[in-house]
Amino acid sequence: MRKSGKWRSSFLFLLLLSFVGAQPLAAFAAVGKEIVLTVDDERVSVDEIFYLLGLQSGAGTTAGPLLAARMTPTERDAFLEQVARAILFSKGAIIRGLHLDPGVSARIRWNRINTLAEAYIGSMAPSLSFDEKALRIHFENNRQKYRQEETVRVRHIFTTEEGNARTALLRILSGEAFAEVASSLSVEYTTAETGGDMGWVSRGSLPENLEEAVFSAPLQSVLGPVKTKYGYHVFEVLERRHARPLSFEEVRDRVRAELVEHVMVSEAASLKKRFPVLSVPSALEKTLSR
Repeated sequence: MRKSGKWRSSFLFLLLLSFVGAQPLAAFAAVGKEIVLTVDDERVSVDEIFYLLGLQSGAGTTAGPLLAARMTPTERDAFLEQVARAILFSKGAIIRGLHLDPGVSARIRWNRINTLAEAYIGSMAPSLSFDEKALRIHFENNRQKYRQEETVRVRHIFTTEEGNARTALLRILSGEAFAEVASSLSVEYTTAETGGDMGWVSRGSLPENLEEAVFSAPLQSVLGPVKTKYGYHVFEVLERRHARPLSFEEVRDRVRAELVEHVMVSEAASLKKRFPVLSVPSALEKTLSR
């Protein structure tokens, strides 16, 4: 195995200090196996070292034994030294009271919460697995909602002055490129940078007057100005997708996600009966208004 700084980086375990919040702990087949490292009252098993190796490498937490086998004795010693250093630094942090720092305390708290939540979700795996039959039944029972609504790809020029909107329209009708006019006259900077392109939009996403005009307009005709409560719009409909029902194949992932969400909502509701939840949105609003 080629030796490199990979196993010797002094910062290697700064990442591993927070690994609990990022990865499931299923890789620990038997944490009580032989102890390979002791630092004061902290004991680290062979299984944990394998877990950390797999995690650090990005190869997966079950790849540890193979990775360890490929390392030289010197590299293994260096890796153990890095683990020991991480533990020593964590104890040093406690001595200095750094665990009481609000930011550090929050990370410790939420690493723990996230890890336990992930473990709980992992234990729900059988109820989160749906075969083809279950997916198709849900699709057929809810077929009416699996539709692609009419959408149009439109570009526009927006200005707060009617005169500027009429100038934009005349410049385009005189042969100037829509994108160039949008760049120079549109005050809607996000779309101005893309030649006025708004992308694909559906009904309900545009101001009322503009929406009516856009969805009734012929393709590739520059029209306007259309007045809305925001200002004046000159626009062109580039493409149109008509409303149509979607097939099962098109929405398979969406169907699966809906079934998973249903199970998750049901499980959370069941847990709420044991652990009451009190939400106070006004506390956020009060803080934000200060």
